[in-house]
Amino acid sequence: MPASESGSLRSPSPVDVLQQPDRAIATWLLLASAGVCWWAAFPPLNAWPLVIVAAFALIRAADGARSGKLLFISCWVVFTIVWLWMQRWTMTVTGPGYPVFAVYLGIYSALVTWLFRRFQRDSILRKMPSAILAPLVIVAVECLRGLVVFDGYPWYLSGHPLIHWSLLVQVADIMGAWWGSILVFSVAGLLFDLRHAARRSAGSLLTVGVLLAFTFGYGSWRLGQEDCFAQGPDIAAVQTNLPQDNKVAWSWSAQQQDIPSFMSLTVEAVADDVDLVVWPETMAPGLGFEATTIESIRDAGGGFDYLAHWPSEIRSLAKVLQVPMLVGSPTWLDLEIVQEDGVRRIEAGRRHNSAVLVSPGGATQRYDKVALTPFGEFMPYVEHWPWLEKSLMAFGAGGMSFNLQRGDAVRRLQLSTDDGATYSIGTPICFEDTMPHLCRELVYPEGEKKADLLVNMSNDGWFGGDTSVRAVHGMAARFRCIENRIPMLRAVNTGQTAYFDSSGRIVSSLPSLTSGWLAGSPRLDARSTIYGRYLGDGAAWFVFVLVLSMLAWTWRPEKVASQ
Repeated sequence: MPASESGSLRSPSPVDVLQQPDRAIATWLLLASAGVCWWAAFPPLNAWPLVIVAAFALIRAADGARSGKLLFISCWVVFTIVWLWMQRWTMTVTGPGYPVFAVYLGIYSALVTWLFRRFQRDSILRKMPSAILAPLVIVAVECLRGLVVFDGYPWYLSGHPLIHWSLLVQVADIMGAWWGSILVFSVAGLLFDLRHAARRSAGSLLTVGVLLAFTFGYGSWRLGQEDCFAQGPDIAAVQTNLPQDNKVAWSWSAQQQDIPSFMSLTVEAVADDVDLVVWPETMAPGLGFEATTIESIRDAGGGFDYLAHWPSEIRSLAKVLQVPMLVGSPTWLDLEIVQEDGVRRIEAGRRHNSAVLVSPGGATQRYDKVALTPFGEFMPYVEHWPWLEKSLMAFGAGGMSFNLQRGDAVRRLQLSTDDGATYSIGTPICFEDTMPHLCRELVYPEGEKKADLLVNMSNDGWFGGDTSVRAVHGMAARFRCIENRIPMLRAVNTGQTAYFDSSGRIVSSLPSLTSGWLAGSPRLDARSTIYGRYLGDGAAWFVFVLVLSMLAWTWRPEKVASQ
């Protein structure tokens, strides 16, 4: 009788014995099916149950591959191809950076399979039900991608497609969007154990049963609550439809055509008797609304007056309409006139991407974007070496310049209406509405709920004609509503302009790649959340540290010696 791994003469149990390895073609086919199902679960198809199939195929491929090296390389290749398709919009922004980005994202799927395989082959860890092990692995890897590396890219998380069945994701107000990923990989882990590891299936059945019972029970309770809402202000969001290059080179002649059209849409929207009009990110050209900036421009003379023209026109429009306007605008501070080779130009000590609230009386409030978009507004890590950043920019993103500074603090804007009410508004700009920790800080500073609603201003013209990635942006933003129990209005250049309620459901929206306006009155939610007040992304960080510890465990000296 052959000896078991521990040296005893007992017959090995199904948990202790690895299955016959798959042929290489089988591994490639499993990974290819995982990639196709992963793509299909997200927009434009939104076949969300397929994300569970994709997770199962990854687990199955990880367990059956002939070698860890084959598994990692094949998964990396397959998902690089998937990401090349899903991130194809980046070709118009950075040709050289497009394939690099896809290769980078493909690493994470390969890391998921490699970690699961390594843990499955540990004499202790492989006894853990896959419905527990698989969620630990995916949350750790998504935490690495979504929060750690390059300041995080928390898009396309495994649990995001579950937003289409809102009952499944309400636990996000405790655990964050990571809860969806836990559900997806727990169910996939159960399916794997039922088919390939019968001894572990009881533990997986119990795990998934508890998770689903809690998910449905808690979700039904949260969605059934109705005594916590109050009517909010009437807000109109203007959706513009400009190409992304208005952030790079928006000519004066083009502005003279575009801005009057925005103003016309604003006048139409105000006819609905609204309390606020919102324009998207960067749709108010110039150097900002600060009095010192405008004074410096006028003092400079010499043809610089046009830089203060549109802020002045927007102030006048708010006054004529007697309606506050929230607009996306550059903000240049500490201006200096520089003359070089007979040419005068304006330099700024600080430059911000801002949300500016303009009152009918002309007073302004401003929020400066705190979390700049990686590779869109700054170069992570490389920004500390300007010469290297400049060289990489010239190679990969000609015409763009990374010259913005981060805002010095997260702050909310105060909207006062004619009926005497005052509303506290958080204004995440562009990419910030996908960042869970930033939105939590806007809503729950020091653990106390301070914001009444979120208004996201974004310029998604970068996505070109791809409507699916616009929907993915909105999908990620909807989780911020659940996590913080707060409604959100999005005013987006090229779309998706929409209202989301505090349960992450779409109340109304405009079609992408059109211009228009959307009016509504969000229902304000008085509920606080465990995620907002206490946990934040603590659960994800805990899992991340736990999985690192598990990985270190697999390299313990006695195991290395036995191998």
